[in-house]
Amino acid sequence: MNTEKLLPLSLYLQREYNRNQSNFETEALQQTYAEGELVNSLMAEVNACDDITCLNQVLRQIRNREMVRIALRDLSDKADEVETIGDLSDLAQGLIAGALEWHYSRACEKFGVPIGFESQKPQKMLIIGMGKLGGRELNFSSDIDLIFAYPEKGYATNQNGKETPNDQFFIRLGQALNKSLADFTKDGFVYRVDMRLRPFGNTGPLAVSFNELENYYAMHGRAWERYALVKARVIAGDFEEGENLFKILRPFVYRKYIDYSSMDSLRELKQMIHAEVVKKEMSNNIKLGRGGIREVEFIAQVFQLINGGRDKNLQSRSLLKTLQVCAEKNYLTEQESLNLKTAYLFLRKAENRLQEWNDQQTHDLPESEEQQQALAESMGFDSYPDFINVLEKHRDFVQQQFDLTFEETEQEEVVSEQSLTELGFTEPELVFAEIKKFENSATFNRASKDSIDRFEQVLPKVIAEIANHDNKLITLQRLLTLFEKILQRSVYLVLLIENKAAIVNLVQLCSMSQWLADRLVKSPALFDQLLDGDILFDPLNREELFSEAEQIRVHTQGDDEQFMNQIREWRHAQVFKVAASDVTDHLPVMKTSDNLTWIAESVLNAVAEYAWQLMMTKNGLPDGVDMQRRPLLILGYGKMGGIELGYGSDLDIVFLFTGMKSSGQTQIDQSKGEKQLSNGVFMTRLVQKIISLMSTLMPTGKLYEIDTRLRPNGKSGLIVGDFESFVAYQNNKAWTWEHQALVRARAVVADKSGEEAFVQFKKEFIQQPRDRAKLKQDVVEMRQKMRDSLDKSTDELFDLKQGVGGIVDIEFMVQYLVLGYANEYPQLAENTDNISILKLISRLKLLTYLELKVEQIEQLENAYCQYRILYHRLVLQNNETKVDYEIVKIARKTTVDVWKKLLIS
Repeated sequence: MNTEKLLPLSLYLQREYNRNQSNFETEALQQTYAEGELVNSLMAEVNACDDITCLNQVLRQIRNREMVRIALRDLSDKADEVETIGDLSDLAQGLIAGALEWHYSRACEKFGVPIGFESQKPQKMLIIGMGKLGGRELNFSSDIDLIFAYPEKGYATNQNGKETPNDQFFIRLGQALNKSLADFTKDGFVYRVDMRLRPFGNTGPLAVSFNELENYYAMHGRAWERYALVKARVIAGDFEEGENLFKILRPFVYRKYIDYSSMDSLRELKQMIHAEVVKKEMSNNIKLGRGGIREVEFIAQVFQLINGGRDKNLQSRSLLKTLQVCAEKNYLTEQESLNLKTAYLFLRKAENRLQEWNDQQTHDLPESEEQQQALAESMGFDSYPDFINVLEKHRDFVQQQFDLTFEETEQEEVVSEQSLTELGFTEPELVFAEIKKFENSATFNRASKDSIDRFEQVLPKVIAEIANHDNKLITLQRLLTLFEKILQRSVYLVLLIENKAAIVNLVQLCSMSQWLADRLVKSPALFDQLLDGDILFDPLNREELFSEAEQIRVHTQGDDEQFMNQIREWRHAQVFKVAASDVTDHLPVMKTSDNLTWIAESVLNAVAEYAWQLMMTKNGLPDGVDMQRRPLLILGYGKMGGIELGYGSDLDIVFLFTGMKSSGQTQIDQSKGEKQLSNGVFMTRLVQKIISLMSTLMPTGKLYEIDTRLRPNGKSGLIVGDFESFVAYQNNKAWTWEHQALVRARAVVADKSGEEAFVQFKKEFIQQPRDRAKLKQDVVEMRQKMRDSLDKSTDELFDLKQGVGGIVDIEFMVQYLVLGYANEYPQLAENTDNISILKLISRLKLLTYLELKVEQIEQLENAYCQYRILYHRLVLQNNETKVDYEIVKIARKTTVDVWKKLLIS
């Protein structure tokens, strides 16, 4: 490296060369570092100091040495910009972390080790690097933005018994650290430290506890503080506690829902910056000016803040990585992402070359011809105009992309009776009256100005879309009920303003289904599902559902509240997608029930595994069980077992355990604090935990209501029993109606051995010869009892489920045929869903001896499908499941005729 050729490019290097030529040794300038190597070596060098004088001198000498190395490697193009900004960041981290360790050990000697009140564990300070330091993107002459935090309140006690509160301990520690970094000596300074990003800025305490941070952001956190925390990173102190801290802060930064309010907030912040640029005539500022570094950052951040809560790949501190993810997720095209990356690296290179000229924190293009020429040559151009020409091309592209990303939607015309008439509303006065009624409501008048402004922007768009539907007034009423709910959470209104597709999907679903409209009112987070019709109308398959539910379980294991809320939100979203696909005929009725059943199964499996892991951690493994085996066997009955779940179905399930004795004891590790239980108690508590996780009412609702009354001996029986006792009960004590129920039962949570045991038992049990006359009598009597107590038919309306000739009649006939004829036709014991069994009966020509034709069984199958379709449609309109007799005339006649032939004659 020819140092003399580089010196004219930097007054800073000229000064440093005159002061200490040893820092310019060629061998040292070839040095590159592996990840973490520079930080660790600097920390060791700093901590070797014996006293404060040595510490402050070494910090500055290291800074001078490494800054010369970095500048020379940068100016000679031996380092690319990623290395340069990475080394600048690691230099700062190594010096700060080393100085913190040095001061912390001395503070502990003086005040004692700080101990937390709750944990009773030693406390260490965490230093959070903000901005470019947090993102490992520091520029050459940057200030460093820091926040000091510590886990919890408590006291430090010195050898004399004097107590120092933790907050005072860490404030003094922070003051000592800042003094070592910022004081100017004969060796210069280390860094200008900016602490204004901490809670309450300069008026707030220098160091804050985790609770204080959490409460501040919850109560006082502003939009710009969210942006600042995107790049926040623990650079020194207790990194393990840092992980816990960011679990606390992440929900503030990344919303669970898709957050389009970020678009408006960033747009407003940019406008403020632009006004300042104009005011101070900063058009030549390559950071804040037109097409500058800040605009690239805003483009990346808006996608992070809008979508990062749902897509963790966007939760990156690195701008370059974020741009790549934006391309992979189609938020940007590959070419747009590449052009932004190229422009960003060019701008950052120019930024560093500007600052390397005189080690000053500047972003303004130079005015002197000498510096202009030096800048051009350092950037690889022969002349300054050549440099400016390329710079402007990059800035033009960044500006164009920024404008495209933050493009403001055109203001729609105000809604009026005249505009409604022009849109084709046949009763414009009624529609307009509904709008006025809403705008005069207490909810609307309590809303913020932002919320009202956003509502007024979205209303004309919604009205224009309602005009495409027949039930205009009803659709509007449903939507206004929804808007009443979300008015105080106007991020959803922004989502609609920014997304035409979301409005189209919203209006269509609310027009077609009261149930879907109500779901949106109860769970506004479901708005996210409206954004992409390809996803909305394409429910996940069984494997995808199980995989996603398990991922939620893995990521939240050990945190009951987080698990319960996340799995509930996920379940609501999946059911919503199925319902949306159902009402728009993207999904046939049989597939609808399949999907609803798979969702329930995936949830139940995830919940069971969560509870199992929790119990195993607390109480060890039950005797007779190893890590590979799960003794729990959950049987699904009724619609769950028959793969015929509806939208509001409870889960009829029976809990059993296999492969162990209830009298055994759990195998515990006392060193882990595990508590020994009998196997029976272990399984009882496991099941209780599962039921609690499923049915506890959370802010996100319930998962499912659990009905366990089909277990042996019903309500008086054990909540969970061993499989052998279950088999004995079925063989010796169970009533005929319990045998009928078993026809539809299947293992929905089980390991391989447990599932095989149940399948084998059920096959043998169902295939036993039975007295058909006695079976017929029992089935008819039970059906009559149910009809007497549950049939809600009237003279005008027919109860689809319990009415004569309805759904349950078909189910009972199927169960009779399976129990009565499986000994002759073993295939009848293989399926649990009615349609598959009816198809099999037809194929086997089982009923021809009763003078029933194959066509009648096919008609019975058609009747069952018709009933199921009607049932789903009525539920999706929040209507009672009753219809006019004329609608189901043929289906009822078919069912009643077959019933009489099969069970009465």
